[in-house]
Amino acid sequence: MPPLKRRPEGGDHGVCWISPPADIGTSMPRRSFSLQSLTALAIVGLMLVLATVLLWHGGRGADRLLVNAVRDTGRQLAETTEERSRRLIAPARVVVRLLARDNLVAERLLVDRLAALPLLAAALDAHEVASAVYIGYDNGDFLLLRPVARVAEEHLPPIAGVERARYLVQAVSRDPRGRRYGEWRLYDADLTLLGRRAMPGYDFDPRTRPWYREAMTGEGERLTDPYVFFTTREIGVTLSRRSDDGRAVVGMDASLADLGREMDSLRLTPGTRLAVVSGNDRLLAYPDIERLLVEAPEGPRLASLEELRDPVLARLNRLGQEGESVRFRVEGEPWFGMRLPFRALEGAQAHLLLAVPERELMAGSRRLLWQRSLVAGGLVLALLPLGFWVGHRLGRPLRSLADQVRSLAGFDFEAYRGTGSPVREVQQLGKALEDMAGSISDFQHMTRTLSSEPRLEAMLVGILDDLLRITASRHGAIYLEDEADASRFDCLAEVGAGLDGEALPERLSLTAPEEAGLEVLGQELEAKGYLVQPLRNRSGHRLGLLLLARRGDAEGGDDQPWRRFVEEISGAAAVTIEMRRLLEGEKRLLDAIVELIAGATDAKSPHTGGHCSRVPQLAEMLLESVDRARSGPFAEERVDEDRRTAFHLAAWLHDCGKLTTPDEVMEKATKLETRYNRIHEIRTRFEVLWRDADIAYWRGVAQGGDAQALDETRERRRQELQAAYRLVAEINRGGERLDATRLQRLDEIADWRWWRHFDDRLGLSEDEAQRASREPEVTLPAEERLLADRPRHRIDWAVKPPPVAPDDPANRWGFAMQPPEVAGHQGELYNLRVSRGTLNEVERFRIQEHIVQTIMMLESLPWPAHLRHVPSIAGNHHERMDGQGYPRRLVLAEASLEERIMAVADVFEALTAADRPYKPGMTLSRSLSILAGMAREGHLDPEVFGLLLDSGVWRAYARRFLAPEQVDAVDIEALKVEAGLASHEA
Repeated sequence: MPPLKRRPEGGDHGVCWISPPADIGTSMPRRSFSLQSLTALAIVGLMLVLATVLLWHGGRGADRLLVNAVRDTGRQLAETTEERSRRLIAPARVVVRLLARDNLVAERLLVDRLAALPLLAAALDAHEVASAVYIGYDNGDFLLLRPVARVAEEHLPPIAGVERARYLVQAVSRDPRGRRYGEWRLYDADLTLLGRRAMPGYDFDPRTRPWYREAMTGEGERLTDPYVFFTTREIGVTLSRRSDDGRAVVGMDASLADLGREMDSLRLTPGTRLAVVSGNDRLLAYPDIERLLVEAPEGPRLASLEELRDPVLARLNRLGQEGESVRFRVEGEPWFGMRLPFRALEGAQAHLLLAVPERELMAGSRRLLWQRSLVAGGLVLALLPLGFWVGHRLGRPLRSLADQVRSLAGFDFEAYRGTGSPVREVQQLGKALEDMAGSISDFQHMTRTLSSEPRLEAMLVGILDDLLRITASRHGAIYLEDEADASRFDCLAEVGAGLDGEALPERLSLTAPEEAGLEVLGQELEAKGYLVQPLRNRSGHRLGLLLLARRGDAEGGDDQPWRRFVEEISGAAAVTIEMRRLLEGEKRLLDAIVELIAGATDAKSPHTGGHCSRVPQLAEMLLESVDRARSGPFAEERVDEDRRTAFHLAAWLHDCGKLTTPDEVMEKATKLETRYNRIHEIRTRFEVLWRDADIAYWRGVAQGGDAQALDETRERRRQELQAAYRLVAEINRGGERLDATRLQRLDEIADWRWWRHFDDRLGLSEDEAQRASREPEVTLPAEERLLADRPRHRIDWAVKPPPVAPDDPANRWGFAMQPPEVAGHQGELYNLRVSRGTLNEVERFRIQEHIVQTIMMLESLPWPAHLRHVPSIAGNHHERMDGQGYPRRLVLAEASLEERIMAVADVFEALTAADRPYKPGMTLSRSLSILAGMAREGHLDPEVFGLLLDSGVWRAYARRFLAPEQVDAVDIEALKVEAGLASHEA
């Protein structure tokens, strides 16, 4: 038979074929083989070679897996041992700290100290490895409580009822004469005294013990080296702490015997050897506890590793390799070992020595290899007589199936079409491949659902439907844990139906806390034929429950593989659910923060409150109208979820810069208003001039003047003052444009004079005094103008003006504005001379500055890719279609649709708002008419204005936010003509 050769690199790896011998010449007669014989021999030969290779490779792989498993297990054992050693100390530290602060350490009488037994017993019960808890006093008294189970029976005092004893109290105290005496008491589980016995020979002085001395000389908790306990002769450590008043020391013993017993349960094989050694090679834990002690002249002590006389562990320790597995021999026997470092008690360096006999480690692998060899030999012999028939019957369908499998391996999952064969196994193989192709398709669909479906509930329904098909289950549901109540689960997805068409409940509740309640619920649902699989995230936290009806063919049989598969696949679903819930939670949090900022902006000014919440609602109504449009300029425009999210955030943040706008500017209702309306100061000056007129009258009468003429002069002056004040007060309101006539009269009135007799520099703040220092001091009484612009009225920038000038090097945002020289101007005549409205040029800049601050604030944030347009959408709503807006003089006609919508929404809300201090809310028709004019003049987008009219958003907005008296008749066609839209539509 020709030799079997492996295909060279680059071919079908692992597949063997028959090649002719190199020395066969052409003169040799060709030997022919029947296809049936050749197929049979090839099958048997290939099976033999394949079995040999697989057995060899499987044996080697099993050995490697075992070694790796032992290596991983060793590291886990080190971590477990480290954790268990920490458990000896960490809980005791909390207990000792609490006891050191309790009043029981201050008690001086035994009867008072015994009143604290419930607290000491609770401390013992809270720490399962605690050997005893006790208090040593500075006068040599001692009070100790230990579990009776920790004391040998022969050491217990002969007291009736000792079999019911739970606790032993060992006390050293003083009688009224000051003499020391020892006493032991037994208590049951309820701390009822069973009996007591005087112990004259028990004269234990805690002040001589290391744990007492160390605690008294330092702060915090002190941990002793391992030693032999006085009463129980156990090996352990003591954690002690000085009481807060410094008159006692509280201690707790932790026995290392528990650590040794726990190690005994960690053996990997019967011959496994384990030991924990300290940095000086002293044994800290060993399964055989009795070998931990060595009798010495000064008393029992911990044995060293050499004194243990274990050549295997001694050899492993001398090798000195930390964290890596090593192979070594002791007396001809091979061993596998690891020397694993870890932090033991209080962080001290220690090592876990783990040695496993190689014969025990590999015994299962060798046995399995021998069994596989026998099975492989039997199969080869059995296949020989059947090879002829199998080769004939299976050749063709197997080739067809192989071609289809290769298509599947090439990721062509639609290529499977099945094949016909009279052989049942081939049919089953075809059915299995069909199921596999279907499962792969379901997995693909599930993966697409997990990765692309943005809605949580729709995603859950999709993956549940795929799970039912993959697991061949008829009914299932996914419940998610209520975030407010971990004992309740709400059904978010259900697919299929039960045997009798019965649906699962919409809510499940745990009747007991946590895992116990979940186990009860699982048993109830298991009885109804459902598998209950918790959905846990990567940190092990439970997110919900997956319920699947068990398959009919698995009832009464072994369905563990099916359960494991469901458990594994549920993990991917749980991680995705966690991510979706986290994303939804973060989105809700972001929305809440954004709305909080908008609310804070509105709350900052009671007169503009509501603007930052009304504009987003109006703008989003317009955006939804764009998405619904099926004709007109927006017929092809579609708004996806990313655009909708970005627009939502931008709309709510569009005026966040108003947080930096001074309140007195934001709410300025009159021209003279700062933090209050200064018209009252002006009125007081008019009052002074009024009294000056009276004084002039009486002075003239006193000097013998004509009383009638003087009275006529006074009356004319009074009328002049009344008219002048009415003019100033009316100009202060800023309702109408200031014409030249009234402006000239205002200048004449401003030049009237009055006498000031008081120093105007007294009682000023530091800032006011600094500004007043710009003016020269005058001698009192001083003549003052009735209305004046003084140097003190100019308020400088606190730091420097914002970088909005085009030539400012700090202007990296492209602003195109000119900041005023001062941050504020409170000049009386300067403000009264404002031609229209109430804001002067400086204040108008401060109002416009809010959009500058909005852009600077938003562009400083690290927006993700799908939200990168938020700053421009929020910050460009004061730009114009013709490029004459602010702050960057952008051409809004070239901007995005969202920016143009924001501009229209902002103006419409401002026109209709009835809460402004400087104007009443306009009617609906008047507001729309102004919008039409702005659209025609190149201020706003005419198409967005047309959308506002055609969609009816104006009507819906009016119903929600406008007062009834503002809602009047609206002529849509006339407004379109006014906006220049009619000819365009025609």
